[in-house]
Order: sequence, then C-alpha cells, then structure tokens
Amino acid sequence: MKKKTRKISTTLTLTFSSIIIGSFIVMFLLNSLIVPYYYFSKMDHKVTSVMTDIQQHASSEQQLAELEESNQVTIITRQLDGTSLDDFNESLNVELNRKKVALNRFWVTQETIDQLKNTPEPIQRNFDQGKQKSSFLVEMQVIDNTFYLVGVSTVNFSETANLINTFNFISLSLTLILIIVLIYVSVRKITDPLVNLKKVAEEITTLTFVTTDDIPANEIGELALSINKMSYALATYQKNLLAKNEQLKQFTADLTHELKTPIALIKAYGSGIEDGLDDGTYLEVILQQTQRLNDIVDQMLDYAKLEQQQPINKVPMQLSDTWKQTVMELTPTLEKEEILLLEANTDSPLPLIEADPILIKRVFENLLTNSLKYTTDKEIQASWRETEAFIEFTISNQTSLTSDFDINKLWEAFYVHEKSRNKNLSGTGLGLSIVQSIMDEHGFTIEARLVHQTLIFVLHFYKPERGWDRNV
Repeated sequence: MKKKTRKISTTLTLTFSSIIIGSFIVMFLLNSLIVPYYYFSKMDHKVTSVMTDIQQHASSEQQLAELEESNQVTIITRQLDGTSLDDFNESLNVELNRKKVALNRFWVTQETIDQLKNTPEPIQRNFDQGKQKSSFLVEMQVIDNTFYLVGVSTVNFSETANLINTFNFISLSLTLILIIVLIYVSVRKITDPLVNLKKVAEEITTLTFVTTDDIPANEIGELALSINKMSYALATYQKNLLAKNEQLKQFTADLTHELKTPIALIKAYGSGIEDGLDDGTYLEVILQQTQRLNDIVDQMLDYAKLEQQQPINKVPMQLSDTWKQTVMELTPTLEKEEILLLEANTDSPLPLIEADPILIKRVFENLLTNSLKYTTDKEIQASWRETEAFIEFTISNQTSLTSDFDINKLWEAFYVHEKSRNKNLSGTGLGLSIVQSIMDEHGFTIEARLVHQTLIFVLHFYKPERGWDRNV
C-alpha cells in the first residue's frame, strides 16, 4: 500500500503552528495555576523579611519609616498597656486609615494577642476584604511589650489572571491567525523552489535534461545548481553515448567489411586447394589473409587496453631511435607503394624523454601508416624541433580532404576519414584514436591541422623535470 504523502509546506506550517499554540496553552496554565501562588509567595516573603529586619535592626520611628518606604508595606506599632480589645483594634484601624489603608474587614482577636505574648515567633494572618476583591496580608509580633504589624495589600490574583487570560486569548487568537498566515507564506516561499526541483528531477528521470532558473540564495539554491550541473553532465553523457553508439555502428560496418574480405579469400583459396586447383600460391595467400585478420584483432585489443587506462611503464628513451626503427620496418611498404619519405634530421642528438617505448613506437607506426594510406602525391614529410620544454615531431602528407572537413573527426574511434584510401593497406579507423590515447596517457599532446589539403600532425613530447644525459 502506497504511503500517503503530505506537502512539506503543510507539514512545516502545522508543526510551527502547533509549537506556537502549545506555547500559548502553557502560558495560560501558568497564569491560571502557577502565577497566583507565586504572587502570594512573594508577598509573604516581603512581610516576613520586613519583620525580620525590625527584629534585628529597626527600633526608631525613622528606621521603621525607611523600611516602610523601601519595601512598600504598612508598618504599625502599638504599646500593650492594658487597653481594651475594642480600643486596641480601633486605634489600629485609625492608624491604617491615616496611612491610607481602608479595610472593612480587620480585627485582631484576644486569642491572637495572648498567643503573641506567649511566643517570640510572629503570627501571620490574611484578611479577605470581600467585595473589594483584595486581601490584607499581615505579620504580627510582640517585641518588648510592643505590638508590631507589617501588612501589605494583595489583589485577588485568580480573578485577575482570568481577566488577563481572557484578554490574552482574544488578542493571541488574532495574533495566532496572523502568525499562521505569515508562516504559511514564508514556508511556501522556501518550499516552492523544492517543488520546482522535484519537477526538474522528474523530467530528468524521463531523460529530458532540463534545468531550473529558480535559484534562491541559500542551500536550496546550491542544490538547484548541483541539479543543473547533474542535468548538463547527464545530457553530455547521453550525447556522447549516442555518438559512441553511432560510431560503434559504423565500426561494425567497417570491421565487417575488413573481416569479410580476408575470410572470403581464405574460404575461396581453401576450397581451391580442396578441389586441386592450387597453382602453388594458394597457401601463401591464405597465410597473408590470416596475418591480416590477426593484425586487425591485435589493433582492436590494443585500443581496448588503452581505453581501460592501464598503468604504463615509463623509462628513459630516445625518440629518434624509435622513429628510425619504425621507418626501417615500413621501408619495404614505402618502396612497394613507391612513396618517398622526406625527413629533416636534427643537427644534434635529441634528449631522452620518459615514456613507454612500445607505446611510442605504436604512435609512430600508426602515424606513418596513416600517411602511407592517404597520401595523394606519393610523398611524406617528417621533421624534428627541440625547445626548452618539449621535443616537437611533425609528419605531413598531401590529402584529398577539403577545407570544410571537421578535423576533430580524425580522433574519433572507428572513423575512416577517406573512403578512397589505399586498398592495399587495411585498417579499422582505430589508428589515430590509439595515437591520441597513448599521447594523453603520457601527458603529451598531439594536434592535427589541414592546410591547403596538407594534413599535418604535430606532436609535443614534454621533457622530464630532471634532465637526462643525451649520451645515455
């Protein structure tokens, strides 16, 4: 069963709203249940601390007045001189009225007075004033036959808290609605780019590599940039993959053509031997075509190994010696095809470079073979040049390619750039791709140019950071 999903904007709005509502409920509970007890505790502590100060320090009227003013309490003293209870309470009420404390419920009982006389501890009483919605909290004590009263008026905080909560409920309800709306708008502003990214991701899954222009200046923007880069990379990869597939189709066709000819010849000459038609040359032709098949397979294997980027064995080597060996091996072909190789030799020996001799020899073989196949004037030119940073090798030949030819196609695997190539020299279109792969693996460079129908290859073999003795 598919799990039901919910929009992130809805989830965030509900989460934040729940937090705010929960905070308001906690505040209401504190106002209703905790704050009244806290308020009464503070008032109790006030009268108790003032009475303690009276016991320890205050005795004069000036000191009592200062305590009364600084603590915002009412302090009354009265000598216990045998006055009747009614007169005693009357005098207390008169003193309270004089200090602007009007009470309609205040009376000190005889029992309280007797208890104060018999104990050094203070006694606390709370006189509820009824409809006045207030109370008068007092602490009383007899010190040296003098009656001390410290009092403070307190409000009926429970009722006050209810009024405050009612007002807060109305005001906070309106505020809460406004906050929820603002939260929703803010969350939508944050999540809308995510919704767009979701649509982009869905398009990418269908191999439609789109990008987004909605890039906010935050982490979501960084995610959008990453998705754009991913989309571009996937589009490039798909383009290259499709191109490789097309190249593979062309390679399959070319390879089939290359393989079909020697296979057909081997079959035909084999049948001729079987039928007794051999004039003494059939076996030689079969061996030649078998070698041709072997060369094609070897070239394919070499290209596959280079594409796998296997480690190469770099050693100090002399480029000119490797080139001379390649020329010597291909001299019979040059003579057979009546092709002239014009080479400009260097005035001094070339320095050693670090490279794999076998692979570098393959570079020279493929380039020279390519020139043999496609030269149109039976002439190949080669030259060397040394700079402080590299050794430059150039090989060129006339070609039938026109100026509008895309020179970059030469490096594509399986590409045969001239269909009218020398049919006496077989190939698969892998030669130049192998050359480029070898040069790249070594960190060297190769460039192809087409100047007035002259195809020029320029190779740069970079010198090692530490020099090698030229005579080694």
